[in-house]
Amino acid sequence: MNSRQRVRMAVSHKIPDRVPIDLGSMRSSGIASIAYNNLLKKLGIKTVFPTRMYDFIQQLAYPDKRIMELFHIDTIDAGQAFLQDINEWREWELNDGSKCIIPKFLNIEFSEDGTVYLLSDENEKLGKKPETSLYVDQCFWVYKDLPGIPDYFKDKDLNRHVWAIPSPPWHLDIFNNDIYRKFVNAIKALYENTDYSIVLSVGCNMFETGTFLRGMENFMMDMYSDKLKTKKLLDRLVEINLIKLEKIISGVGQYVDFLQFGDDLGGQNGAFMSPGIYREVFKPGHKKMWDFVHENSECRVFLHSCGSIYELLPDLIDAGLDVINPVQTTTRNMEPEKLKKEFGKDLVFWGGCCNTRDILARGTPEEVKNDVKKRISILGENGGLVFNQIHNILADVPPENTIAMLEAAYEYGKY
Repeated sequence: MNSRQRVRMAVSHKIPDRVPIDLGSMRSSGIASIAYNNLLKKLGIKTVFPTRMYDFIQQLAYPDKRIMELFHIDTIDAGQAFLQDINEWREWELNDGSKCIIPKFLNIEFSEDGTVYLLSDENEKLGKKPETSLYVDQCFWVYKDLPGIPDYFKDKDLNRHVWAIPSPPWHLDIFNNDIYRKFVNAIKALYENTDYSIVLSVGCNMFETGTFLRGMENFMMDMYSDKLKTKKLLDRLVEINLIKLEKIISGVGQYVDFLQFGDDLGGQNGAFMSPGIYREVFKPGHKKMWDFVHENSECRVFLHSCGSIYELLPDLIDAGLDVINPVQTTTRNMEPEKLKKEFGKDLVFWGGCCNTRDILARGTPEEVKNDVKKRISILGENGGLVFNQIHNILADVPPENTIAMLEAAYEYGKY
């Protein structure tokens, strides 16, 4: 059984030979570049390319082929099909002094105090990374200082936020015919020349985009106090997203197993909105997009949502959700036993298999292995699981723990 077959069987709620393993197939299942460099050093591995930090905001690295083979990784980010030429990258120094390379297309500015700014194509400062910080923070919200969502908004404004700064392949304009052919051919080649299950991140955020434009506090009030304008904004986002999805599916839908959407809907203690508000304001848009995916492709709908979203899961499933990530079991009502019992027949769990907050970062390798074994036994019963830790492996995770986690995933994931 190859990787693609293994993943497809698991997400069909059938039992493959073992639980599929993910490392870095999307921007919330990967590894920070500092942690990745430490992992390579610990293993004594020298890669063909230097560490490729494709996501500057979260400082994430693409796992190299040798690492993917060593740890039996079954999935891959479609973005790895792009930027194959070393000349499309440039050297960068990380906070610990180690080196990596970053995409040349990034527009970066340095300040005298060591702060690094991520700029739009029009040189607008959208994100900043203070010298001592490991990550980039949003520093501009186009509608934050307005009394509410404006009556009219320009489509261009909807991309004036730091999360609109692309990671591969979205540095490409797929509405340019020549570039679109390159986009399709690159993903087709990745499909034909590997047996990985391919994940293509499409974003299409709704709640999160509202917060990116208005700020969290403002948008949290908007969706209750001004539902009309909130819906108008979300309707326009969905219209734009459907145009993008049609282009994606018509070109690469047959090569991609998962279209990964993003929308963090919960915090530590519960969802950011009541189930009623979700049903009224957000669910229609999710359903429209996810129905389009299902009606026009064999792709699975994959949603990344952090936090405690237990109370929203029935509506998310009804809207067409197939796969949920990162399965943040350390939040309220998200215990793995509870999730598997109530939603295991309807959802694929992509994650939830190592406590990154407490055990992966601070535990011993033995504690990491025990945590992995326990979680696989719960979430992996009768299929329906793709192994991943709960969100990214951060910079301070000891390489010994990363190794222990991935080795345990392979050892204890066999059916």
